[in-house]
Amino acid sequence: MIKFPKSLCESCNTKRSKPFDNAYDVYSQYVSRTWLRIMPGVDFRQIFGTDWETSTINLARYYGKHFGCRMVRSGLPVPDTLREFLDGATYMSDAHMALITTDTVHKLYKGGLSISPDFVEADKNISQFVRYVLVAYIGSVGVRYEWREEGFPEQSQFFEYPHPVINCFKDEIAVCEGRTRRPGWFASLVQWANQPRE
Repeated sequence: MIKFPKSLCESCNTKRSKPFDNAYDVYSQYVSRTWLRIMPGVDFRQIFGTDWETSTINLARYYGKHFGCRMVRSGLPVPDTLREFLDGATYMSDAHMALITTDTVHKLYKGGLSISPDFVEADKNISQFVRYVLVAYIGSVGVRYEWREEGFPEQSQFFEYPHPVINCFKDEIAVCEGRTRRPGWFASLVQWANQPRE
């Protein structure tokens, strides 16, 4: 587990967020022992069972707590929508969370925990922040959080689906810019094999 300087009250970091921590514990154990990088997605029904919807949103809130603490540590303002999400909201109009894998992270950190650099973009006058991208990895698989001041016109979050895709990136610059690449040949074959047939 990656720890940051204290930025949450004791109650928020223990009692209120205990379901988030529990969901992360189950998920991290599964990801640590399962080779997911070549797969087209993560099956939350297999990880969490029939309670996958509640557990998956709690997992997303665990990552939200992680990213919020990183923002505080880096001196970035924590978006109100992230605070509301941690308090029970199910929608963030200005943020997107996705499952990812990155070639460079896979080569360097096949196991264990790692975090990306904090990518921050300012407006043209360099007077305020307009975009952040943060990622936290377990081995080769991570959760990418992107916040944009102008919001997202259309979005889907990884925690809304029982079997969300794993988005593939070449390196951390591509992660920052949001430039995905095609999955490897094996993942493409698995995706093709899982297509519904008539």
